[in-house]
Amino acid sequence: MKKNYKRHAQFKLSDLVSSAINIGDTSLAEAAETDSLHSFPRKTLSKLKSAELLTASLPMEFGGCDLGLIPGTNLALLRILKHIGKGNLVVGRVLEGHINAQILINQFGSGKQKKIFAEDALDGKLFGVWNTQAADGTFLSKVKKGIYELNGSKTFATGTDFVTRPIVTAAEKNGNWRMCIVPLESSDIKIDASWWNPMGMQSSRSFKIAFLKTKLSEINLLGKAGEYYHQPLFSGGAVRFAAVQLGAAEQLLDETRKYLVSINRSQDPFQKMRIGQMSIAVESGNQWIIGAASKIDEYMKMPTKMKAENFVIYANMMRTAIEQICIEVMALCQKCVGARGLNTPYHFERIIRDLSIYLRQPAPDQVLSDVGEYVLNSDSSASSIWNFNNNKNKKEND
Repeated sequence: MKKNYKRHAQFKLSDLVSSAINIGDTSLAEAAETDSLHSFPRKTLSKLKSAELLTASLPMEFGGCDLGLIPGTNLALLRILKHIGKGNLVVGRVLEGHINAQILINQFGSGKQKKIFAEDALDGKLFGVWNTQAADGTFLSKVKKGIYELNGSKTFATGTDFVTRPIVTAAEKNGNWRMCIVPLESSDIKIDASWWNPMGMQSSRSFKIAFLKTKLSEINLLGKAGEYYHQPLFSGGAVRFAAVQLGAAEQLLDETRKYLVSINRSQDPFQKMRIGQMSIAVESGNQWIIGAASKIDEYMKMPTKMKAENFVIYANMMRTAIEQICIEVMALCQKCVGARGLNTPYHFERIIRDLSIYLRQPAPDQVLSDVGEYVLNSDSSASSIWNFNNNKNKKEND
């Protein structure tokens, strides 16, 4: 069935952001209803599809809006992710993984692959990126010309039973890693739901998936060996999950303010002070989003080695700063609402559980150390170290 690609391409970035705001505002109730290992926020996912947010990060020539693919679209992307995360962190994580997959396909895919998988997305297929594994991780072997076999397991396979086009990383015989786009409806897999029993993010269905001699053709192999870890977009992608996390902190601020007004505590001087602290923290997170979008745009316009390294370090700073912001906001929120607020029907307890789990991203100490090393080895002043133009002029003057 042919798609009306022209109609898809006519969506403006502002329309997409507005849709994300509306979906975020209306998804809070379902987030509470589906806070279970056996549930999934189907209604909100359906809203993402209807709003074309699941196809916005396709190339415009294939029916998308180039969201996150070209300069000038990254601020809209981060704002969209923030607003979806504000309503439901589970949906925010699912959307971020879906967009991550589309960005990888655009970056490493052939023209034929871009067309095929764009058609899958337009047909409603949900994508994701499944990279995490334990000792029984995945490996890829060649069976015959053009045919490969995928075996082994992935953990934290977010969106199990809903994601049908995951990008799965697997080790080849020589140890190199390849990306595989796996059509799950025609794959032999074993789902271990018992593996997922977390404190929060329960309905994300981040199960363990075993691939049992899953056959793949050449068209399902994305990029060259090792390209999944290609910088700066591998580490730089952290700005997207950080934006989702910030949405939850912003929701906690809004919910805390409403709660205090409802119990006539809005004039308490200590509550005013806490709300002030929360507001400063959340707004600083919004400024990090603006800064990160600017850095991505600058790199996309002129992808030099210096800009790549600078962007990776900036992304490391952003994810670290937003983690600290979220931790501060959660602590202040709990002081504001007390034990009474951490009970039903209020949303605080669930959001705090979900956010606490989602903040546990890999290597937090290492990325902070990398920031320090970069600054220590730089010959730029603190006022210009993150300004590409200033750094360029300084080098030219030297």
